[in-house]
Amino acid sequence: MAKTVRIPILAILGRRESGKTMMVEALTKSLATKCFRVACAKHISQKGFSMDIEGKDTWRYSAAGAEVVIAVSDRETTIKIKNTFGIPSLKTMSKFAIEMGADALLLEGFSELVLSDRHIGKIICVRGLEEYAEFKKKIQGQIIAFCSVGELEKNIINLERGLQNVIQKALDFIVKMKKVYEILNQLAGLDCGKCGRETCQDLSLAIYEGQARIEDCQPLRLKPELETMITVEGVEIPIQPFVSEFVKKTVLGMVSALKGVQLEGDEKVKIEIIRRKPKE
Repeated sequence: MAKTVRIPILAILGRRESGKTMMVEALTKSLATKCFRVACAKHISQKGFSMDIEGKDTWRYSAAGAEVVIAVSDRETTIKIKNTFGIPSLKTMSKFAIEMGADALLLEGFSELVLSDRHIGKIICVRGLEEYAEFKKKIQGQIIAFCSVGELEKNIINLERGLQNVIQKALDFIVKMKKVYEILNQLAGLDCGKCGRETCQDLSLAIYEGQARIEDCQPLRLKPELETMITVEGVEIPIQPFVSEFVKKTVLGMVSALKGVQLEGDEKVKIEIIRRKPKE
């Protein structure tokens, strides 16, 4: 086991012909020039769409029942996965991007997945004030910018004149979130709420902004007082005081019931579960 690896996610949202693709393309180019490895995911609303070509070998493999088809050439590797259980979750897409070595994940679309996610940065491309009002009513969390390919109002950045401004805001967000996730990996990761915030990520953001301290994480602060330690594959698992006490009493109770064992209650007890190789 190891700490969860997280990746900054930035969603570019909007209706058709609103400038989303141009925004993703410009962001990707800018990030790449700054040595960021970028993963992009686009939601395609057309029913039954496939990038494969009917009759090609890879298409035939899928038609024959393959859930995953991998096409490899000297230029690129394409992985085609059947959406048997619907559109992949953000967690699945993030995990795939991380495994491919990406530093940031850009989403074009996926409004239903991201509109209410407070930790995803959002750039909203609108074609008019009606769309601006509609998105502003629905959206939650970190809004990088509202923008438009036309001239609307001062709160909406005109992409012809302000594209670099939006790109810089997006870069700042990605850099910030990378640092926030570094802080998050120092916390217990229990989302216990003892610090007064809903999640550990909320606390890590507050620490980044100078509004909180690492010591505000109660499980970390109380760790020296705990009488129980649990490790899995050499990685210590954070636990709450009541869990520590419960494990201690349960283990000591079971061990003391064994024949020939007498415990005072303050002994150091170590239990190791050994993974044996299966017999051939």
